[in-house]
Amino acid sequence: MLATSGYCVARLVAARAWKRTINRDTNIAHTADAVAMAGMLVGALKTLPDGVWEIVFAFFTLWFAARAARAFHRHGFGGFDGGHEHLVSHYLSHFTMAGAMLSMFVQAGPSTAGSSSGVMSAMGGGGTSNLSELTLLMVIILFGSAVWHADSLTIYTTARRALVGAGAPLANGWPDSSAGGAHISPSFDAVHRGPETSGTPRLAPRLETACHIALCITMGYMLILLL
Repeated sequence: MLATSGYCVARLVAARAWKRTINRDTNIAHTADAVAMAGMLVGALKTLPDGVWEIVFAFFTLWFAARAARAFHRHGFGGFDGGHEHLVSHYLSHFTMAGAMLSMFVQAGPSTAGSSSGVMSAMGGGGTSNLSELTLLMVIILFGSAVWHADSLTIYTTARRALVGAGAPLANGWPDSSAGGAHISPSFDAVHRGPETSGTPRLAPRLETACHIALCITMGYMLILLL
């Protein structure tokens, strides 16, 4: 989790310096998720009081709920980010992650011993969730999201190999959709282009996906401890 949080911060800095596109809100949320979970797993790594984390994740829960509603209003349920990323499910998965983090802090209550996090004190001390059905649903969604994103990793490799094999010219390590030669498929262009700036390559999309998978698995594990 510490490595994940450090990488997400580096992404935010690098994207600004190199003028590359990323989903800033999800990377900021990933950073908060990872830092908070590191503190839950190891009491000495706790950074903020549980009450502060509750406010942080309540904000992210509302933020991603609003983004999902906005995406549905603008594009319908079938709306995609440039043809690749399903917008509603993207925001709903992060809504679930934020809600799961909020749920763990709220249910665990205050810390009971020394430097231990209140959440892991409850988990290690026989505390159980008062919302077992909701907790189980979040576990299913998180693990499902991890599997879905793991499967999506093949899109990047398959499309890139197809284009390079066809002799498509590359610009700065990316297929150049403006150059002559092989036709750049819309699916590949959408995978590597950012949602806000159509001509700007997205920064390391596979590594961003790997961070999401790691967070989903860790979060799901911690929720299972509450069941």
